[in-house]
Amino acid sequence: MRPYLISLFILLSSCTTLNKNLVKEGSYDISGGVYKNMKWDDSLTFKRVSWFKELTLTFDVFYAPVPKESPFYNWFSEDEKEMMNKCVESMVVLTYAWDPMQISRNDFYTRAEELGYERLAIPHFHSQVKMHPNFARINVYLYKTSLLCRKNLGSEKLVISFPGFSSVTL
Repeated sequence: MRPYLISLFILLSSCTTLNKNLVKEGSYDISGGVYKNMKWDDSLTFKRVSWFKELTLTFDVFYAPVPKESPFYNWFSEDEKEMMNKCVESMVVLTYAWDPMQISRNDFYTRAEELGYERLAIPHFHSQVKMHPNFARINVYLYKTSLLCRKNLGSEKLVISFPGFSSVTL
């Protein structure tokens, strides 16, 4: 009877370690690119923040500024570039939400708007990035691409807080 109790105790205590909300940070490079007759070897580095509830990826965001000097800037349409020119600060964001009832894209963008960022659609850039081999490997088709644009210089950093998780500064 005692070995049974010990096994049960070990099983129950190991399950309690799964009841944690984790935030993981990292980066992801896309190397090289093509646009029309242009080809380049430069890299664009996206920072990545992932929110896990137990072992499930609940929310994920890739984000990167794309300066005018970058060859990846060519992936924006003329209209998208015109919108970006009105921004003091901007970054491309790719977001994924597993269950909007837990953490939604709206939660993310609401917090960004509170800090002075506007969400802009960049469909041309999205069609370019989703076809890049690096992103195709991680199934970026499930991600939505937007541009976060700050039109006025702000002193606050973009801090994202979701209930039950530690805050993250983008």
